[in-house]
Amino acid sequence: MIKGLYNSAVNMTTRMKNLEIISTNLANINTTGYKREVPFSEYLSREDGIQVKDITDFREGDLSETGNPFDLAITGNGFFMVETESGVQLTKNGKFSISDEGYVVNENGDKVMSKNGSVNIYESVTDKNKPIEITKEGEIKQGEIVIDKLLITKVENQEGMRRVGGQNYMFDNMDYEPASENDYQVHQGYLENSNTNPIIELENMIKVSKDYEASQKMIKTFDSILSQSKEIGRV
Repeated sequence: MIKGLYNSAVNMTTRMKNLEIISTNLANINTTGYKREVPFSEYLSREDGIQVKDITDFREGDLSETGNPFDLAITGNGFFMVETESGVQLTKNGKFSISDEGYVVNENGDKVMSKNGSVNIYESVTDKNKPIEITKEGEIKQGEIVIDKLLITKVENQEGMRRVGGQNYMFDNMDYEPASENDYQVHQGYLENSNTNPIIELENMIKVSKDYEASQKMIKTFDSILSQSKEIGRV
């Protein structure tokens, strides 16, 4: 019976964690490049009951056209790389802009990386009023002049990635592999939407809530039986 109490308590703790994950997914439905976290129970069902750690679902979200030349989406096995105070990080969030110094940066001001370091537009352009083209391979061009090329990395073992804040990820061993041009495509003037499906998340929330309530009832039942046992022992 004590084991039953313990198992019910563990189940409640797991369901509470899953409710937090689902709530986070729902809160980021409209967040550019957001990748949903997979609730633990859902992943167990995918793996035929094998217990594994929580993972991120890196399936691609839909693309939305913005017309902004520095809004970029990336499809295929490729991630943008940004230089942060905590080191180099990977992201699918391509909502970029140009800083006052001419660097291509993300919403946090982190510099977007190229094969030559940080991407700086002003160092190479001759006319700031001329449009900037970013090719599907990630080349940044103004007319026939190639300014730079985005540094795109691919990830074979995505389960080894760790979310480090916002839409950024990294590996603890920092073992990044450059992507080949066949691995990805960059889409200028587009952003990738969150891959969270609100219907799936709400269905998961209902299921997890019911499981939580069932475990809660089990604990109350065990507690009642133990109380009765104590009373019998006194007699």
